[in-house]
Order: sequence, then C-alpha cells, then structure tokens
Amino acid sequence: MQCSMQCVLPKKESTEFPSFISKTDEARIQNIPNILGDKDTRWVYTEKLDGQSGTYAMVKHKRLFRTTYEFIVCSRNLRLFKPDNSNYWQIAKEYNIEKKLRDILNDTGAEWVAIQGEIVGPGIQKNKYRLEEKKFYVFNFILPHSGRWDSLAALEFCASYDLHFVPILSSGNMLPDTVDEMLKIATGKSILADTLREGLVCRSEDGAFSFKAVSPDFLLKWDE
Repeated sequence: MQCSMQCVLPKKESTEFPSFISKTDEARIQNIPNILGDKDTRWVYTEKLDGQSGTYAMVKHKRLFRTTYEFIVCSRNLRLFKPDNSNYWQIAKEYNIEKKLRDILNDTGAEWVAIQGEIVGPGIQKNKYRLEEKKFYVFNFILPHSGRWDSLAALEFCASYDLHFVPILSSGNMLPDTVDEMLKIATGKSILADTLREGLVCRSEDGAFSFKAVSPDFLLKWDE
C-alpha cells in the first residue's frame, strides 16, 4: 500500500481511479475453492450489503511553507473530481467525510487515508432494506503504513469517528470444507432489515485476505 507522493495521484481533474488504492472487488468463493478447509486461519464474517460501493480518501501534501489536503471521491471505478448530485458526493456531505478523514490524518500523522464502503437506501438496487434515507457503511479502512485494517480493529476505529462499519456477524470462524457449505452459511437474514442478506464477506482476522460468498437464495429471490 505504500507509495511515494510522486505517484499517489493521477493528473489534475483526471477521472482515473487513484493508483494507491485497490478497487473494491472481492473474489467469489466459487473461484477460489482451495482456500476452504484451512483450519489454521480464523475468519471474520461480515454482511455483504447490496448497494453502491464508493471510495473516499484524503492526501496530505507538505509544501515548503504550508500543508494542503486533497479530498478524493470515487465511484467503484472512477474518480468524481468535482462535487455533483451523485450519491457519492451526497454521502460525503451528509457524513462530513472530508473533515473526518482530515481529522484522522492529523491524529495519526499518516500521509493519506482511505475508506471504502457501501451506500444503500432509496434509489439504489431496489432499496432492498426499505430504508428511508441513504446510509454509508465502511468495509475497508486503509492507512499507508499498515495497509488494510482487520475488520474488528476497523470497526472500533471507525466508531470513534462516527462512521458506521458493515455489520459483523461473527469472528474466530474456521472455514467449512466445501463451497456448498460456505453458501449455506452465507444465507440468512439481514441485520439491516427483515429480508434476506446478499451474503457474506469473509476476511482473515489479520485483514490480509478476503472473499465473498453470495447467497443462492438471495439471487433467486431477486432474479439476479
């Protein structure tokens, strides 16, 4: 995750996704079945939310006589350089994300910070959770010196800055032996509403590796 400041940002007003942050795209368990049956690693299960994934970052630029801050807002694949009426910028404003990320930089002394999360609510993916307003749930918290934090540490840290983390269902889990068993575990009720959850994101307790398991029942219900 470390990067020199010369390579951190794309050219001014470019829509290129920042090179120092990975895009949000978890591998499906069907594509990595060999990971199953591992009894040495423990895993944290979080609910996979069905919405729009967004990325927010703040970069500190140390100049000769002053320090400036650059706020970055991205959809799943593109940087949204100028404020607009998109869900991404609406969430940035409603959650005061720019100030919170600047506070994190000042508190930690890091050169940059990034959070990635899911936007859910009215007008997004049929609003399966029947929410009355849009909400943002962080699933990745990233600093340059430590990389992506594990879910339990990220939950606690985000809470201290009044940022919601995706629902954590359980920790200390050992993975089952088969894909079918994993998909059964992924199927269940959402924490957000009385409806089926989309599935799980499973992350090792050290935060180093993760994958998704999408519920077959969810896919059938919503014809996806």
